[in-house]
Amino acid sequence: MPVENGTAAPPRDKSPAEQQLQQADNLAAGPYPGQAIRPYRELLELEPAHVEGRLHFARLLDRLEESVEAVEVLSDGLRRAPDQTEFLVLRGAILGKLQRYREAETDLRRVLRLHPSHAPAQFELGLLLWRRGLVQEAASCFHRALEFQPDNAKTYYYLGDALNQLGDLPGARAAVERALQVSPDDAKAYHLMGRVLDRMFLPDQAQEMYRRGRELAGL
Repeated sequence: MPVENGTAAPPRDKSPAEQQLQQADNLAAGPYPGQAIRPYRELLELEPAHVEGRLHFARLLDRLEESVEAVEVLSDGLRRAPDQTEFLVLRGAILGKLQRYREAETDLRRVLRLHPSHAPAQFELGLLLWRRGLVQEAASCFHRALEFQPDNAKTYYYLGDALNQLGDLPGARAAVERALQVSPDDAKAYHLMGRVLDRMFLPDQAQEMYRRGRELAGL
């Protein structure tokens, strides 16, 4: 809390936009996240340039499988701020899931032209290439993402998957081991490790990984 002349300054009142964002975020995190749609819309009507509100709204729409509308929300933001990095990365990620690969790649490469060390953009580009079956190029992007964000379990997981597909089994094993160090309760990573160990002719260790993965997944 700020201190003026030895006395704590009173807390600043939240603006109407901040209050609206908090209300929407609370609803989005609750048991009925769809109830947050209206307050997010009202926030953007109040302040169309509100970056955080637009991002939170787009993420919620994507989570609710309203991905096309999420793209529209981000596109509207980009018409106002064409180089807003977070809008571009999120729109690229959602477009990739929608299999609109060319548009997605355009967004992500635009970010990387502006910010070559942007780890989330490198990861999302790698994921896009992985979905397209361009596994070698995807692995390169995952490696670059880890240069700038070295403790990201999700990136290590997909790097491990890519290296497994490429036949680099020691590299895949090392990547998944790192993923499990960072996120030891990831059932998918244990399953992937089982697949890698199976291919390395280590069936007993592979079965142990499968077992732990099933336990964590509640199967």
